[in-house]
Amino acid sequence: MIDINQYIKKDDVRSLLQKMIRSQSLNPPGDVRECANLIADELKRRDLPAEILGEKPGVANVVSSLEGQAGGKTLIWNGHFDVVPPGENWAVDPFGGELREGYIYGRGASDMKSGLAAMIVALDALRKAKAPFKGRIVFQAVGDEETGSEGGTLLMIRRQIGADAAYALVSEPTNLQISIGNRGLRWIEVTVKGRASHAGRPHIGANALQAAARMISGLEKLTFKAHHPLFEIPSPSLSVTQIQAGTKINIIPERCTFSIDRRMIPGETSESVRQEIEEVLRQNLSEGISAEVRITHEGWDPYALDPASPLVVGLSRAIKEVVGESPKLKGKAGCTDASHLFHKAHISSICFGPGLEDTAHAANERVALEKVLTAAKVYARSAMILLK
Repeated sequence: MIDINQYIKKDDVRSLLQKMIRSQSLNPPGDVRECANLIADELKRRDLPAEILGEKPGVANVVSSLEGQAGGKTLIWNGHFDVVPPGENWAVDPFGGELREGYIYGRGASDMKSGLAAMIVALDALRKAKAPFKGRIVFQAVGDEETGSEGGTLLMIRRQIGADAAYALVSEPTNLQISIGNRGLRWIEVTVKGRASHAGRPHIGANALQAAARMISGLEKLTFKAHHPLFEIPSPSLSVTQIQAGTKINIIPERCTFSIDRRMIPGETSESVRQEIEEVLRQNLSEGISAEVRITHEGWDPYALDPASPLVVGLSRAIKEVVGESPKLKGKAGCTDASHLFHKAHISSICFGPGLEDTAHAANERVALEKVLTAAKVYARSAMILLK
């Protein structure tokens, strides 16, 4: 067996990740070009091709590839380098990339510049080992995931970059475990209409706010049929997150609007979600009250791979060879670009990365350097297994 690990060095991983954290790529507002240029330069410095692509103002993506022997399949390595704003309560500089007690700190350390850094080092290691696999690896560093992926992975899909791929591996934080899928997302707006009147004569009006309160109470009591035992959160969820009503304290409100964040389990669809909500609203109507439902954002679709699929089995084997034990399989509670690659590009896709989900988007975000090094070894080994 070729020893790829000899080309994967801890100092290389550390230095690259620190550079990426120090190169700010906040989204919003969405100007990530500096970090994209850094990634492209790092690829070129390693004698790997690099092309910068973009359509959305301020957003840039970096594409590279490594050709193996003839006759094999295509494997996509995908990860995003845009990050959310740092927020408050940091004990370190959120863009300092500080190494402290084995952890590298900074916004994006876990979600998910660490995964991208590991992929770049792994791609370089495979190049140095003279690409001992069949087919090719297509590397996609995307700069627009935190605000919906339109200028990132969805652009990759529209441009058909790696469209012939058999597999896709997304470097989302999974703590070196395997995410076989993710829950889906729909954002929904409910508008309740009533009839205004003087608050001194409330019986003349139809209070849209009170009706909405009954509907929200009914939605909280919903029981969901969908279930997936391997998912981190195995059932759907529904959260009412915003509400607006009323124009003046002494006027019965004639309109109330509230917003729903609805997380979906595989098997659920936009239509099934809408029908479920509409039935609860119907049960809570009263005289003079009407309600309508509008899906404002289709978001991500839920999906799950079969644990016996070649991608899961191959990656599991690579992890066991590198780490010494088999990984745990689960489905993510949140949404990922793996969903787009699975549903829109029809590519078998999973998530695997060194980051910790609990530190993503939080103050003092960090990642263990040793895990980033391990991830690079797993990426390289899994490519040799999956691509034979």
